[in-house]
Amino acid sequence: METSLRSKAFGLLFTGTSGVCFACASLFVKLCGDVPISLIILVRSLLQIITSLILNLACWRQPFNPKGKMEMLVGFGVLGFLAVYGIYLSFQSISLGEATVIISTCPVFVAILERVLLKVSVPVSTTISGLVCSTGVVILTHSAMGEDLHPMSGLGFAIVTLATIAQAATFILVRQMNIHFVVPVFYLGISNTLLSILVAGPQLSLESLHNIPLDQWGWLLLVSGFAVTGSFTLNVGLQHEQAAMVALIRNVDIVIAYIFDFLIFKHSFSAMSLFGGGLVILATIGSGLVSLLQETDYKKVRRDSVNLESEATLASPRDGLQES
Repeated sequence: METSLRSKAFGLLFTGTSGVCFACASLFVKLCGDVPISLIILVRSLLQIITSLILNLACWRQPFNPKGKMEMLVGFGVLGFLAVYGIYLSFQSISLGEATVIISTCPVFVAILERVLLKVSVPVSTTISGLVCSTGVVILTHSAMGEDLHPMSGLGFAIVTLATIAQAATFILVRQMNIHFVVPVFYLGISNTLLSILVAGPQLSLESLHNIPLDQWGWLLLVSGFAVTGSFTLNVGLQHEQAAMVALIRNVDIVIAYIFDFLIFKHSFSAMSLFGGGLVILATIGSGLVSLLQETDYKKVRRDSVNLESEATLASPRDGLQES
């Protein structure tokens, strides 16, 4: 069934909102300083479980026994944890802007996974976009490593790239499950809670929690609030729009991340770094616009075809009467 214009606008609005929320959450992750990443994810996940349970009850949804979806929901939860953990971990060695540019390649990975897993044909525009994105990422990575910003910057780029692939896989799973948006958010919260406790281990002792300064607890709560809001709005967007387009629109957080880097962290960017990031942004935006135009042309051709068939059907009885 074709997506209505109102539904598409609704999906894009919520997707853009999720990008803003995730950008703000990323900022507060940086401001958390030495707070263990597992603890950040744990607090976020507990808030996510409570919020999603309330919404499940409000929407009269029963999240504990999704028919035929349990395996996909478990996979979605594990991949979601790996994506979040990898992205937050990369912030320790590369800037917000650089990490966000790598994350913006998600539409390319979505298209590749759709081709491999769902046997969806990949348009030429997406292939070209992927090549340009890859070029931009190589330039950005080489430039950052050349500036010697952090001894672990190369590892940071590798981690955020793998996290982006995991995030792309979650987009595919949400689209395939086709269930109410609060259900996957609930299972993501459960998976993140269990896995963050498993990874953190002794870091979650009462003594270690007591040693965290009060201001960092404030950043931690802000991370959780914005991240949970971003998760809900992103999953709402995926109910109304294609996975590749959702991944594209989420790239609004690139601009916000660069602004945060420049104004708050006083991070300066070389010409090559900005050029590499610009290539990634242009490639993803261009791919999205081409996809949108192709979809519009397809709908126009289909509508014209339906109109012609209707006219032919109406004309047939009249022609028969004239012959008799």
